[in-house]
Amino acid sequence: MCSVAVTSRLRTGFLTLAASALLLASACGGRFVTRGTTLYESAHYVEAAEVFERTEARLANASNSERARFGLYRGATFLKLGDTAHATRWLGYSRSVVKSDPDALGSDELALLDASLKALGRASPAAPERKEDSEVATAPRAVDAAPTQ
Repeated sequence: MCSVAVTSRLRTGFLTLAASALLLASACGGRFVTRGTTLYESAHYVEAAEVFERTEARLANASNSERARFGLYRGATFLKLGDTAHATRWLGYSRSVVKSDPDALGSDELALLDASLKALGRASPAAPERKEDSEVATAPRAVDAAPTQ
């Protein structure tokens, strides 16, 4: 009778441990996105960029939500750092994931994506037009060493 109770407790303990491990593993699955997001939200943009760079390979096994969030926050991070070329790439990536899966981002994140795309549009304006009658600065003329007569 004692061995049955011990075996039952061991089995219950093992099942609890296994369930906890599965829960922990699934919770850590998106941790690479969460860490970079937390750094972005606390204005540690360089550190966030480093986390996103080191964890980019995990996108291959990520859910659509994780992919969309990764692209959003990586793109927003590049935008804050003034790198509009990379910001364009990652914000576009996030937008494409959302187009294929509209539930990939929550409403707050969709608003951030929209605001980031608008800011990106303002950050890279077209080259200003040159007016025909405007003066162009020129280099000063070289002065001759010997005066001319």
